[in-house]
Amino acid sequence: MYRGRIGEPTTDDEAYGYWLFVVGILLGIAGLLLFYFSPDNSLPRQLGYISGAIGLVALIVGPTLRLPLSRRALTLSYLGAVVCLAGIVWFTMVYPSNWTGPAGHTGVVSVYLFGLFLTAVGAIVAPLLTGRREEYERMKSTAATATKTADEATQAAEEATETAAEATRERDSLTEKLATSEATREEMTTVLNATEAELTAAQETIAAAMDSKATFEVYTDKAGKHRWRLRHRNSNVIADSAQGYASRQKAMQGLRSVQSNAVGGGVVVLPAATEDDTAEDVPEIPAEESQATYEVYEDAGGDYRWRLRHDNGNIIADGSEGYASKSNARRGLDGVRAYVPGAPYLTLDPVGFEVYPDAAGEFRWRLLHRNGNILADSGEGYTTRASARNAAERVQRTAPDATTDDGFEVYEDNAGKWRWRLEAANGEIIADSGQGYSNRSKAMDGLERVQNYAADAALLPVGSTVFELFADAADEWRWRLRHRNGNILADSGEGYTERNKTIDAIQSVKRHAPGAETTE
Repeated sequence: MYRGRIGEPTTDDEAYGYWLFVVGILLGIAGLLLFYFSPDNSLPRQLGYISGAIGLVALIVGPTLRLPLSRRALTLSYLGAVVCLAGIVWFTMVYPSNWTGPAGHTGVVSVYLFGLFLTAVGAIVAPLLTGRREEYERMKSTAATATKTADEATQAAEEATETAAEATRERDSLTEKLATSEATREEMTTVLNATEAELTAAQETIAAAMDSKATFEVYTDKAGKHRWRLRHRNSNVIADSAQGYASRQKAMQGLRSVQSNAVGGGVVVLPAATEDDTAEDVPEIPAEESQATYEVYEDAGGDYRWRLRHDNGNIIADGSEGYASKSNARRGLDGVRAYVPGAPYLTLDPVGFEVYPDAAGEFRWRLLHRNGNILADSGEGYTTRASARNAAERVQRTAPDATTDDGFEVYEDNAGKWRWRLEAANGEIIADSGQGYSNRSKAMDGLERVQNYAADAALLPVGSTVFELFADAADEWRWRLRHRNGNILADSGEGYTERNKTIDAIQSVKRHAPGAETTE
């Protein structure tokens, strides 16, 4: 009910706190009504006291639960609530015989007031005294964990490199022996295959340990030339093409050349330039000035939100949730400003693999053509995004060399439609057509398109953040910026009739969001 009427809670405590606050209001009203419309020393008057006392505690503890407080502060508030309840139980034992005058029973009142004092300290004083230090300790612990993880990844890469080198030497040695000794061919082949498997595993370990933290961007400069740049996930540009290309295809060729030749390239330290040396005049490409402004505002529900408005008046992005304070809203938009430049999105040139969550919360992949047609899909869901990506990469490796005699199967389903599916060597179905065709020849055409396109299809990389394109319930296209922890940092705020228009909107946000100023 909270999610449907109010919004998506950031924590379970947020929803519990809200309903506890509502219960407190209702109990307080009931207590006042019973008190005013019941005679002295009667059972309804006693119930009025109890209802009002419990309602006051709920009114304090409810909002406390909704606040992003430390566990220490919440524990203190809970302890205060327990003390208040103890005072209420004591009240039921002394009322009405030992409850005289407005002051009532001194012991009961003292216990109840002490409980309220502890609750207030937990809600107000404890966060002011401990919040900043706890945040500092948390950040220090996070930084130490990240450093340790990086060291372990580096060590794993070094060990895998040594394993690969040893496996390569052993393979070369076995190959020479195999060439000179026909009598032991079968035995040597078995050992050689095992060595090849070790080499492949080592290379995969190296690739996993050296997972890129950067993204290539292809763009058009102010002179109309096509260029590329390599942007780290922290938004810093760490390499660029240094020259413009006449077409986007040539820029992509230059980019692919760097991808294939940079790994393992040697380092040459050149001598200082002399007067006879000439250097290429590489033009400087200044960053585009933003034509948009962040607006921080208070909505009708009392929450603070942000939106990115273009100078032409259009809202090109907004926050996906409301914040309890202006400072939290500013921190939200600062995170978007930092993440947007390096966040990748899927490009179809002419096809691309898209990994997406389905309605059941599982991850699937599909091979999309830029005309909107789905050429292939996973046929099943995976529990993690990484598993779906691995399955798509497996299809990229398997589909180009598969044939209808080995791998691909074309068949007629129960509805009389023709379909195809791709089986791995172990019999597992790793891809299917995703749709039925009216005849076998059309199914074969779809199969051939997958064979031709799968190997070179783009696959959306996974970094700190990623732009997701999706169709909403009204069949309109939207985008959202999702962090790797699952949180949605920003969204389009509106739907688009075409997927290409959504990509144009993402490019507009990437262009204007980093340098936009903030106004309230």
